Amino acid sequence: MAHVILDDPQVVEVLLDHDRMRLLTPFMAAPMTIAQAAEITGCPPTSLGYWVKRFVRLGLVREVGTRRPAVFQAVSNEFIVDPSRVMPLEEMLSGVQRPSWERMLRGYAREYQRVSPDWLLRFHVTPEGLLTRRELTREELDGSGAPAGQRPLGEWALLRLSREDAQAFRERLSGVVQEFLGRSSDVESDSVYLVHVGLTRDPVHG
Repeated sequence: MAHVILDDPQVVEVLLDHDRMRLLTPFMAAPMTIAQAAEITGCPPTSLGYWVKRFVRLGLVREVGTRRPAVFQAVSNEFIVDPSRVMPLEEMLSGVQRPSWERMLRGYAREYQRVSPDWLLRFHVTPEGLLTRRELTREELDGSGAPAGQRPLGEWALLRLSREDAQAFRERLSGVVQEFLGRSSDVESDSVYLVHVGLTRDPVHG
């Protein structure tokens, strides 16, 4: 199924809405009834039915065949949109990335609570004038011991790198992700981890 390029602002707005896109996704994967899609998404059939009708009006979904209950399918499994018609680039990136960031933050909060129920935030200025912020437990502050358990990984850094070193760093980080994707487990008892790796020029320093 070929990709479809969309430039209708109403359509772009729907596709950039994480909640609406979640409801559309099952129909992009395969033809199905509203009841089947409701089971996948967890959305009540009545509410999903409203959105399916709207997707049809916007030209994103069509009814397939004449059987009852009705079967619907997206007009393509790939949509390409021009977000600049409805919002600035930074706002678009924020909208696309925010659900994942929020999910990551919920994961951090849960893992921190598993390590210790009593967390503090330490602000420190280095001799060079750099402000650092770090979470620490009451036990760490009092010197009575380290937290029982490993805190989630969340490293931030400002690095001054040559173009060559920045490219090498990017490739190495990407390589580590690809390596462990290849080692992803099928064992149900193993934990599922959310991973984000990012590297960009710092906008504060141009």
